[in-house]
Amino acid sequence: MYDLAIRGVLIEDGSGGQSFEGDIAIDGGHIAAVGTVGASRAEIDAEGLVAAPGFVDAHTHDDMELHCNPDNGSKIKQGVTTVICGSCGFSAFPHVPGRPSPDFLSVDGCWRTYREYREVLTGHGIGTNSACFVGHNTVQRLLLGIDSAEPSARGLAAVCDDIQRAMDHGALGVSTGLIYRPGRHTSTAALTRIVATVSDYGGIHSTHLRDESDGLLNAIAEVTSVSRETGASLQISHLKVIGEHNWGSLGAALDQIGRARADGIDVAFDVYPYTAGSGPLATYFPPDDIDVTRARLVQIIQCHDYPHFEGRRLADIASDEGVSLRSVTRRLVTAPNADKTLCVIFEIHEDDMLEALSHPAAMIGSDGIPQQKGVPHPRLQGTFPRVLGRYSREKGVLSQSAAIEKMTSRPAIRYGLVGRGLLRPGYAADIVVFDPTTIADCGTYSSRADPVGVRHVLVNGKQALSDAALTGVRAGRVLAREER
Repeated sequence: MYDLAIRGVLIEDGSGGQSFEGDIAIDGGHIAAVGTVGASRAEIDAEGLVAAPGFVDAHTHDDMELHCNPDNGSKIKQGVTTVICGSCGFSAFPHVPGRPSPDFLSVDGCWRTYREYREVLTGHGIGTNSACFVGHNTVQRLLLGIDSAEPSARGLAAVCDDIQRAMDHGALGVSTGLIYRPGRHTSTAALTRIVATVSDYGGIHSTHLRDESDGLLNAIAEVTSVSRETGASLQISHLKVIGEHNWGSLGAALDQIGRARADGIDVAFDVYPYTAGSGPLATYFPPDDIDVTRARLVQIIQCHDYPHFEGRRLADIASDEGVSLRSVTRRLVTAPNADKTLCVIFEIHEDDMLEALSHPAAMIGSDGIPQQKGVPHPRLQGTFPRVLGRYSREKGVLSQSAAIEKMTSRPAIRYGLVGRGLLRPGYAADIVVFDPTTIADCGTYSSRADPVGVRHVLVNGKQALSDAALTGVRAGRVLAREER
């Protein structure tokens, strides 16, 4: 007798192949059978619903969220069962207890190394599985300072030693954020040395490119050349082209990626299904060089110094305050807590985003920045339902099977999540059950809201979501590289 059976469900097994009706049996945290299954101690009646492997969020900033809010409810409610952390050059480790973490949450933790971070998460339990990159910016900031320039040979060796330590503890690879401090000062030669460190382990280089605007092609050329020299797999984060004058040019970037793949470079990318990016305002607007044209596209989503600005466009704030757009932007980026001010920028064309989303090398990553106050970018809570609702069911950009494959088996294979990403006997019972007729994202850029249509979520065979309600069960695991 099985522990649990999901009965009468339409099965999307994650392979991208034809769906079929049947049952799924779960026993001991794993899928025991798929098709027609026998008796079970408990059942879920899923007639009219779809079962798929739990979604793998290919790009997150959930590192400290897993410590501060371990249930990770914003992801469970979307059907996500595994999150890939340590993105854009920022990770929760290495860390010095007593200091704010150098990620977007800026909170404290009681660990120094990745091994210790894993032990803390395992100790209190986590709602989703997690696998982590080590962030180059985090390492160099800890060792050499946030404003450090190109490190000396000794400094670079120290950075590589700390990255190697994280790899020894099971990190997926190294992530770089080449628009952030101190990564923006990293030369291609130093980047090559850093990536070579993880290549020796079979690790991946995940990168926020140096330029996603006019210099996009040059930025892609830089990181593909590093992979060519080191042999490391390359994951380009949230591929897009920004700036109205660049709209329509993403095809050239995809062609460039295609040529690199044809030349034997293992390169793929993730994409989120929205037309606005998000991040720290101060990164995009240096106080002495305010791009007023770009500032007109900005909306503030979190601001400790001026909380009444949250949810409002910079242009509207300037008008109401009776000051220039340049002046109000400079005020925000020079305020005491400027590094914690987050914004969204509406500078992506939907056609470009959809071209990336449809590409064979694409997988889905939310890139959401967890925040308890303000109005987060809706991708934090709605990415996966949005793909299935808006772009599969409503617009037909992707078939349901193709969309699910980009959310499940493709990232699972990419990140070496052995035994996950497919509904097959012997695989971990990470499963999402959803209503294909109603699944949708509900949040907007001015209001926070949970998605609808996700009914049940199992993580390692335990129900984290039951009848659309969080259960509080924390069955997730930290998936270190040697354990995948």
